[in-house]
Amino acid sequence: MEIQIILRRLGVCTTYKGYKAVVLAISLALEDEDRLSSVTREIYTEVARQLDSTTSAIEKNLRTVVQRAWRMNPEDLEKMAGYKLEYMPSVSEFLDILFNYIQRSRLYRK
Repeated sequence: MEIQIILRRLGVCTTYKGYKAVVLAISLALEDEDRLSSVTREIYTEVARQLDSTTSAIEKNLRTVVQRAWRMNPEDLEKMAGYKLEYMPSVSEFLDILFNYIQRSRLYRK
């Protein structure tokens, strides 16, 4: 649920093809942080398999989500990152930002 709330805050709604892919990608990373060190092999492949798609389509859809978040709410994305974002983040960096933001939020709540 928290992933969906974050995406909505960043201006990404369920109508984006990449929405489910981001939710699934972050869920996979939260299950095993090591997946973030090999996003293409460990995340794109599994997301594509689960969504009955291709890795290239998943990458494109995730890139669209990143572009939307950057265009709609770069300030909050930068706050989530915890550092100054000079440019739109890559998909890998975006996933890392959301992953770490959720991890920090969970620690703070405890």
